[in-house]
Amino acid sequence: MSNNKTSGSAKRRTTCRICGGSRLFQFLSLGDTPLADAFVEKENLDKPEAKYPLDVEVCEDCGLVMLVNIVDPELLFGDNYAFYTSGSPQAVAHFRRYAHSIIERFPELAKKLTIDIAANDGVLLRPLKEFGAKVLGIDPAKNVTPVASAAGIPMITDFFTEITAKKIEEENGKASLVLANNVLAHVDDVHDFVRGVKLILDPHGVFIFEVQYFVKLLTNNQFDNVYHEHHSFYALRPLKKLIESEGMKIFDVEEVNTQGGSLRVFAEHADGPHFVKPTVQEMIQSELGLKLDTREPYKSLSSRAQHVKEELIKILDDLKKQGKKIVGYGAPAKGNTLLNFCGISTQYLDYIIDKTYFKHGKFTPGTHIPVFPIEKIQEDGPPDYYLLLVWNYAAGILNQEEEFIKKGGHFIIPIPAPHII
Repeated sequence: MSNNKTSGSAKRRTTCRICGGSRLFQFLSLGDTPLADAFVEKENLDKPEAKYPLDVEVCEDCGLVMLVNIVDPELLFGDNYAFYTSGSPQAVAHFRRYAHSIIERFPELAKKLTIDIAANDGVLLRPLKEFGAKVLGIDPAKNVTPVASAAGIPMITDFFTEITAKKIEEENGKASLVLANNVLAHVDDVHDFVRGVKLILDPHGVFIFEVQYFVKLLTNNQFDNVYHEHHSFYALRPLKKLIESEGMKIFDVEEVNTQGGSLRVFAEHADGPHFVKPTVQEMIQSELGLKLDTREPYKSLSSRAQHVKEELIKILDDLKKQGKKIVGYGAPAKGNTLLNFCGISTQYLDYIIDKTYFKHGKFTPGTHIPVFPIEKIQEDGPPDYYLLLVWNYAAGILNQEEEFIKKGGHFIIPIPAPHII
């Protein structure tokens, strides 16, 4: 059986991208949705937007959860990629802590070549370079890599594949540290990706990567993390199968609180020097304890997503009937999944504020809500309520907006269950 069916700029997978199995169980469909980072210019508002299904399945052989419809990566990450990591103060702080932990744990490796795959605007490589690491970044987003280059980070503008890895090795030698954060989920051919990592990784080197943890998505109703950039949603069990199938091993894993809950995974060559920590098997046993190897845990996510939609609309309806002004806080990709699924547009939100300059003056895909810089609030005065679309940074934002709350302002938190603070 072919592993995909092609239609225009998207293809539909019929087999698992890790194990090749065809026993795929669909448990969530969020409808036809525009690309989450395809913000719309004002002159294009009347033009039709390309939409693609958001259907999610789990492989009943290895446990990988994946998006079935795969959009051409050039459309997702080409000239107009709207995500700049450094636009989020919380992300900047996270990656600075991350860089410090790498230097602290692997000081000798860090002095040699460190390659960051999907380096974006260099948010992780900048502090690593400050700490003395020799760095190199790779990212396909043509509008983002110049930002990293301008900050003194050597960059390659390309997708990371086994072929790209060979070119990098020929020109730079092997890397002692290979980093890849929030990118493995974006890759369709994951075996090619891991083979590329193995190729450029020094025999004693370490591969460190972060992925959103599917267990958190499932148990905390984080269905808005489903959008076309995310081809896969990982638990540790299928990750271990993938890494081992390409002659490597996972020797440690940690949970981190980014992206609503993520895994930081440490891997190396199969014959590498590190012993496998007990935490690896303990986490796999925990996943099996949740019965992730059966259909049962997945079945209720669809109805829970529908419940979030109904409760959120009820809150917004009540507030608008009271004449309250509501503004969206942040314009992340996940927010556009939520807005489109719930049918939220300017009938509820006057506009959205966001720090990413690339989004300013544009409109959200599908729902066409205008996006402004945060200075818009100084011009208009604060709203009565913010709808917090970047709910994964709630703690930091609520602290940052303490004065707004003291003066009677409120936040609507949509996930895991809509509520007002």
